[in-house]
Amino acid sequence: MAERGKKVKGRKAKASRSGRARLPRWARVGGAVAVASVVLLAGVGIVDRTERKPWRTAIAPVTRTPLSKPPSEAAAPTRAKPTGTPAGSMHGLAAETQPLVPLPPAAEPLPADRPLDTPPPPAGVDIAVLKGAIDSYRRGDVPAGDAAKAALADRAARSLLEWVAIRTNGRGVGLDRLVAFLTAHADWPGASLIQRRAEEALYYEKRSTATVLAFFATRRPVSAQGRMALANTLRSQGREADASELIRAVWREDTLSQETEKALMASYPAVLSKAEHRNRMEYFLFKEQWQPALRAAGYAGEDYVKLAKARIAVVGRSGKVQAALDAVPAALRNDSSYSFSLAHVLRKADKFAEAAKIHASVSRDPAVLVDGDEWWAERRILARKLLDNGEAKAAYDVVAGHGAESDRHAIEAEFHAGWIALRFLNDPKLAAERFAAAVDKAETPVSVARIAYWEGRAAEALGDKAKARANYEKAAGYTTTYYGQIARVKIGLDDLPLRTIPRRGPDPADKLEPLRGLRLLYEAGAKDLATPLSTGLAQTLTDPEQLDAVAAIAAGFGDARAMVLIGKAAMQRGYPLDLAAFPLIGLPDYEVVGEPVEKPMVYAIARQESVFDPGVMSHAGARGLMQLMPATAKNTATRVGIPFDVARLTADPAYNAKIGARHLRELLEEWRGSYIMAFAAYNAGGGNVRKWIKAYGDPRLGQIDPVDWVELIPFSETRNYVQRVMENLQVYRHRLGVKTSTLISEDLQRGARGQEHTDSARQVKATTETASNP
Repeated sequence: MAERGKKVKGRKAKASRSGRARLPRWARVGGAVAVASVVLLAGVGIVDRTERKPWRTAIAPVTRTPLSKPPSEAAAPTRAKPTGTPAGSMHGLAAETQPLVPLPPAAEPLPADRPLDTPPPPAGVDIAVLKGAIDSYRRGDVPAGDAAKAALADRAARSLLEWVAIRTNGRGVGLDRLVAFLTAHADWPGASLIQRRAEEALYYEKRSTATVLAFFATRRPVSAQGRMALANTLRSQGREADASELIRAVWREDTLSQETEKALMASYPAVLSKAEHRNRMEYFLFKEQWQPALRAAGYAGEDYVKLAKARIAVVGRSGKVQAALDAVPAALRNDSSYSFSLAHVLRKADKFAEAAKIHASVSRDPAVLVDGDEWWAERRILARKLLDNGEAKAAYDVVAGHGAESDRHAIEAEFHAGWIALRFLNDPKLAAERFAAAVDKAETPVSVARIAYWEGRAAEALGDKAKARANYEKAAGYTTTYYGQIARVKIGLDDLPLRTIPRRGPDPADKLEPLRGLRLLYEAGAKDLATPLSTGLAQTLTDPEQLDAVAAIAAGFGDARAMVLIGKAAMQRGYPLDLAAFPLIGLPDYEVVGEPVEKPMVYAIARQESVFDPGVMSHAGARGLMQLMPATAKNTATRVGIPFDVARLTADPAYNAKIGARHLRELLEEWRGSYIMAFAAYNAGGGNVRKWIKAYGDPRLGQIDPVDWVELIPFSETRNYVQRVMENLQVYRHRLGVKTSTLISEDLQRGARGQEHTDSARQVKATTETASNP
């Protein structure tokens, strides 16, 4: 979001733990259990509730040159610095000539997106009738929608409308229709959502024992209502233990009304003990849902209410934190909830050693922590504070003792342990052990490339060139990722092959019903419904040509946002939809005002900021394609004589891009051409960037390697943002056919004094000319 001086609140996306629990006994007794779960990891960094989302500004381009350091600027800061390879060297292996095993070649010509032709709707489909049915379902008028559906003979159209009816009306369509769709349309996405709606219907319609048992004969409950419906049924069959197991699962983490909570306690008093209430309290405290947390604390007893209020005061930065902590009875001061609150307070008071002792004293048993990922988030922030304080060994001990539960957070924790061991403790053997611990958990392109690159770095430090090369080659295979691109530089590769799926047969949309349905949604102008259908298909289809067809339909209807979401989802699962993930249709032609910036950078920012959604508005008020704050956009426009109209920021994407591109140029000048600083300022604000330069050194002055500088950024969101925009930039240069030898290593080191504006004449000219006619 292009803005200066505004804080934006953020919180960490929590990973569900329910999917990792062992199957309950009722499921093991009941025969085969079909568990369909799709986890989409976008490769994004972790944003904590304790790391308040920073304020932002924007970006720009330029090249590096050798730097003469002015005496007043040459001295490095006194904070902790990475050890080993001299700063500014990119930790470079000498470029080697051995070729990599080649990736599948990119389709030619690369610059063009490859939409399928968009033929007329299938015979028998009256788009006006289709649209009318969709509108009826949206209004909740299911009978009118059904009547319109009955007038259509096309099977795909009728299936689509049933999917729309369910999606827009939920359990309002009734259990029988929900079950019928689940049974007859297994190839349509959204089965988990539909099952949740069916479970709600089972519970609220109070269906018979036989109906409930039949529904769950091959399914595991995915909702509180499903678990309660099954528990009540099993209990009526005398299966108390199985019912109790389900009720405990509900109580651990399901959001319930106060009325439902009291009903469950009345029905299962022996199951829901004080310990269960305490754990429910802790779960909702971590979610910062204060009312259910306080209710659960009340069920456990008044002492636990005081414990909960202490946490609320701590997280809410109340002026009465100490009084709230002092009010906690002595008997509960060994409770892990109190320990978490105390560690947080000590860390905020810069008493890092004392906070570390608290963490070391708490068991890593998941039953004690309740939410190991939240504990890891607090540890990570503390460890980075210790690094800033020059206490690398203490920082390592804090991260090494993590209790992260989800794979995503465990990867982050092991990376931190390995990175600190390698770059601050100069212990590559220990680093290699910690990086290796993350290998089996890393599955997404971003995480695989990151861990492989740093495994290579550890092996290189140990003198094992063969192992280093093997790991760099592994990372280099992920050409659309930041560390994959850096790894390619390490082994002497300056190309960036992108993968495509060759079309071998007829259009898959002619045979696959959901694909025909997707095309019909676009024909009917229901883009908001097309997005969940297309992304759901991208998460579930296993045929590469069908996946490519999903992206091609979105491209054919000019839906750049859907193309990105489809491409990302498929790439996370290992399918080569590189071109779809980086579309060229998302950025309109725009007027360049003043000195230009390279167009691939504008693409890179728009993709990361708005996913090419020209009408989007953030909760903080950032608007449109480049997510410009109105005040920033107005100031930029005024400086260069552009008439300002706030409504056009969302109504006119070319207008938004024109002002956004000019703002990028201004940031380029402000940060002397440093890409990484400009990108960081775009996300976190110039004030924070200046703090980080003071704390960690200035990569423009050779005080610190730029790779380390980026990793030292303390805000997880900003660290991730810089890396994602950098990788986007490299891909878009390739996609736009820019003839330049610029590598990510050069982009990381831009901003050398004396040549801030000499870099770009050739490159900007090339990118502007090429990108204007993609």
